[in-house]
Amino acid sequence: MTTSSALLTLALPAHEGRLLAAHLDRLASWDPTGHVRIVARAGAIGVYAAPPMRVISFVALPLRDPVTEEVDVSARTAQVRQGLEATAGATELCLPEPAVGSPGLAMLPPAEGWQLPIHGVSGDVVPGVDEAIAEFRRRSTSVVDPQALAEQIWGRPSFGGLPLRVLHAARRLGFLTDDASRVTACTMTGWKRLTTVRGQVFVRTSTPTQRPDLSVVR
Repeated sequence: MTTSSALLTLALPAHEGRLLAAHLDRLASWDPTGHVRIVARAGAIGVYAAPPMRVISFVALPLRDPVTEEVDVSARTAQVRQGLEATAGATELCLPEPAVGSPGLAMLPPAEGWQLPIHGVSGDVVPGVDEAIAEFRRRSTSVVDPQALAEQIWGRPSFGGLPLRVLHAARRLGFLTDDASRVTACTMTGWKRLTTVRGQVFVRTSTPTQRPDLSVVR
């Protein structure tokens, strides 16, 4: 069952609430008019977003109090952020009125069927991403068509066969950091995925058909 009540409040542990607030702040800073899709089932809340890189980002966090009915609400990122309030030992999220969400979030990534995992270390991947960001900034000042330049750079294959746009989005959202944490690239029909300890980034290669899950990334 999908719940869309504007009065619905979800409770997260205090630490996870701070993580969610920081994530929403990054999303809103990148795309002030962007939307998120909040999905909650059982003891987890998932936050999907469609950053302006033709990717889908995903963060899953545990709830303090499990929900008895499925929640699936799309809303403006800024409004969801405003609905977060720290309380004694917890963070409460009062969901806003649902809004027409991003078309990029109409179909969510699948949870199962992923194959060919390629493992790496975040700190080994970061330098290549930072170099590409610096290249784009340098070259975009003198090109006629910055969008074509963006397609050229962010479409390049990178770690695990992922297009560089996936790693760039992960870097900008704070998923990909200069440390020794593990990252994994996977693929399946229609999708590619980067998994980090802080979140995931997906990119479509065709239309997905399977239902997503809410596995908390640790």
